[in-house]
Amino acid sequence: MHLKIKLVNSDVWDSDPGVDLADITLELGEIDFGQRMDQRFEQAPAQLTRRFLRALPAVERSPNRSRYANTTDDDRPLSPLSRPFPTPSAHLQTFPRMAPRLHAFEDDDDSNRTPKHRFFRNYSFDFLKQKQLKTKIASAVEKKHIFSIVGHYPALRKALKTRHWLEKQTFRSALLRDLSHHALLQKASNGNEYEEALVSKFLKPYLPYFIWQHRNMRDSKQDRFYAPFRSRIHYERPYDFAVKENLIRLINAAHWHQEEGFAELDYPRTYLLDTEDIITKFQEDYQLTIVSSFLYHMSKHLEHTFDEDGTLPTDVLTTAMKYLRYYMGCMQHEDIDQQEFCEPLLTPENRHEMEQILAGEWQFASIPGYEVLSLVAQVKKLVHEAAKVFPDMKIDGIRNMWILKPGNRCRGLGIMLFNDDRKLLEHVDSNPDIKYVAQKYIERPLLIHSTKFDIRQYFLITYTNNLLKVWMYKSCYLRFSSRQFNLDDFCESIHLTNYSIQKNYAKEVREGGDALPTCNMWSLRRFQEHLQSLDKGFYWERKIYPDMKKNILAIVCASLDGMKLERNMFELYGADFMVTENFRTLLIEINTSPDLSSSTEVTAVICPAVLEDLVKVVIDNTKDKRAGTGQFELIHSLEIPRVAPYGYGLTVDGRSMQSKHRSRSPLPPICTTGGGSSTAPSTGASTPRTSGTGATTPSTAGGTGTGTGLSGCTKFLRNTTATSSSGSSRGSKSSLTNVILDRPRSTVK
Repeated sequence: MHLKIKLVNSDVWDSDPGVDLADITLELGEIDFGQRMDQRFEQAPAQLTRRFLRALPAVERSPNRSRYANTTDDDRPLSPLSRPFPTPSAHLQTFPRMAPRLHAFEDDDDSNRTPKHRFFRNYSFDFLKQKQLKTKIASAVEKKHIFSIVGHYPALRKALKTRHWLEKQTFRSALLRDLSHHALLQKASNGNEYEEALVSKFLKPYLPYFIWQHRNMRDSKQDRFYAPFRSRIHYERPYDFAVKENLIRLINAAHWHQEEGFAELDYPRTYLLDTEDIITKFQEDYQLTIVSSFLYHMSKHLEHTFDEDGTLPTDVLTTAMKYLRYYMGCMQHEDIDQQEFCEPLLTPENRHEMEQILAGEWQFASIPGYEVLSLVAQVKKLVHEAAKVFPDMKIDGIRNMWILKPGNRCRGLGIMLFNDDRKLLEHVDSNPDIKYVAQKYIERPLLIHSTKFDIRQYFLITYTNNLLKVWMYKSCYLRFSSRQFNLDDFCESIHLTNYSIQKNYAKEVREGGDALPTCNMWSLRRFQEHLQSLDKGFYWERKIYPDMKKNILAIVCASLDGMKLERNMFELYGADFMVTENFRTLLIEINTSPDLSSSTEVTAVICPAVLEDLVKVVIDNTKDKRAGTGQFELIHSLEIPRVAPYGYGLTVDGRSMQSKHRSRSPLPPICTTGGGSSTAPSTGASTPRTSGTGATTPSTAGGTGTGTGLSGCTKFLRNTTATSSSGSSRGSKSSLTNVILDRPRSTVK
């Protein structure tokens, strides 16, 4: 590179007349810095230029240039090119690409760097922590250890983080909005919130392989291609047993899937009041319950219902027995075999008389003793036979109470109790936009310290490696009401055991002292101790727990037809059971996304354990069959191979069929009539036909055709191979029977 500097300025040398002002030219020798150095030199700031000139070889100072002596503290000799450049001032911009500096130039390295490069000279940035964090993230991405959780589930997050999984947050953290990457890295340590926000930022372009989400969240379309562990099982609409109205449909169809000793459903009578037919069935069941409860009560107390002051005849007893026999015959299909099988009429007066006798307000008129004994014997025999057909007679009670639930609500909202079917239906008619479920209320439940309770039991369904597995948690807990059981009071604090309802009555003083805890919950161990005190400690292992298994398997088997099987899917459910006084275990309902919060001292123990064991089943046991599953017990396993739906992804492999002689055009259609005569096409022009010898035979309008005609139809004839003019019978037969492939369907009859 040659550098020439030419300066013509009379103001510079006006004080020295001995200097020639015409021309001053200084030449430097060739300095080859390379193309890269040239680019940096052109873009460098002015201070770098000064430092470069200072590094040039020094020359002796001229006495005529004493005016330009070095005024700085640098004692090095001046370069011959250090003074021809004027000192840059504040209003001059030597390099327009650079913003003007407001402070004086310094000789330190940091001030000579551009703002773009200053970040990398920041010694407070922890490069080692950044590298360790990236290594940790790269390892998680390679092992597919990325999870995403919607909601507050600290126990589930802890279980995954102990297995070195990293969380991709589903929400934008406030720390990412308020702090920079440098500030987050500086405050990140030992998995705190700053490190979690920073890790989530790095994991943004990656997909999670464990997803815990809400029920109503939509799945991403890309999730179906890489099959993560997802906490959601999709069903077709009628098969989702977590919805009350669908559960009723499955219950009605459960008898097709029940198996004795394996899958047996025990459920209170329930009706979805959405159609007139179902409402009619509900009314019939309501009347039948009045009759069966009345006779069951009379079988034990009929001798004490006769009194000299009584005025009620025994006709109502005879009517009730006739009514019950009719429905027993219907259950045994006797109404099909007999032509005359009329339903007996139960009048409102009969209903009123039965209700008054059950309430103890009315009594029968006295009759001879032998008639009383005869009636007692008949009633007891009928009730004994009816109990085999209607097993609910023993738990129905005498109040005929029904519980009304809205089909689209949970946590005990909108639930009401009725003991009059007319008032119940009036309430249903007043709310036409809501689908209601009417369920027979259990009037004789098992009570603990005169208090009603239910059992919350967790179970898990997984589908991995074409195996559908049902897991049941060995531990459970009991939920109590806040007040003692009383059928005369319809208050929700007595009859509803939902924690969302009972927590509103926590300050009330329970009758009976400190027999039950203030949190209204018991652990399984405490319940077993109570059964042991009743000399029924074996009932849990031999009766209650096996019955809960059978109920769950019956519902799951009934819903298999509508289950949409996807790889690595799973879902946790919470089933509610009630135990009657004769230790029947009845399924009340099934909830998806059950409450797993540590709201009480009981749930603070069982809920984190459920989530920890869920990770063992879904992740650990899937990868290693020898891994433990905690307290989850496998109660059923079924192999269901994934088969693509009919017609999905079908392709045709090969090439299309082509004519052997592509140069030849197909023959024109020949219209034949019944007399053997043929009619030419409507063009009127003669159409040539090629014979077997290659000669052309004209076919004129109105002429006689050579082919054999078929009445009422049109044939498209294929030209045969070369034959003689006489033609064999075999060749002529093939010419008449063969049909061109592209004939229209309308010609076929």
